[in-house]
Amino acid sequence: MDETLAVAASDERRTNDRRQRRFSFVLRERRSGFDRRRGEGAGRLSAAYDQALLGLRERPRVIMAVLVLVNVLNLADFLLTMNVLAHGGGEANPILRSLFAVDPLYAGIFKVVAVLVTSYLAWLCRRYRSGLQAALILLTVFSAVIAYHIVGLVAWS
Repeated sequence: MDETLAVAASDERRTNDRRQRRFSFVLRERRSGFDRRRGEGAGRLSAAYDQALLGLRERPRVIMAVLVLVNVLNLADFLLTMNVLAHGGGEANPILRSLFAVDPLYAGIFKVVAVLVTSYLAWLCRRYRSGLQAALILLTVFSAVIAYHIVGLVAWS
């Protein structure tokens, strides 16, 4: 009797292949963000920006250099902010202002860790348009902050 039950169970397993799936809960994105159709009104600047992002995506060393430069500019911003605070100036960022009030070390740790985490996330998303745009936005923002510090140093010297 046990043999007939085992044979019936093995026959039943052969008829139904359990490995076949009828549907999947995983959404497969086939587009990467770069191959979306552009409208007819897309200008030369938009096309040049897209080509620059495509070129950046193909060169991970350049992306790494951009993110390292962002972190170096962040450290320069922190040191220049410490210089401004030593000469009686104030911090414009309300979060860092409260941390500087407690201890400048806390402000420095927070600032470095926040930009490192953001850089790491941009690095993880380097194959996508949003990751590359985030890296370029970080570079632009910190470059503008350093330019602001330089103008302030020149004006008050």
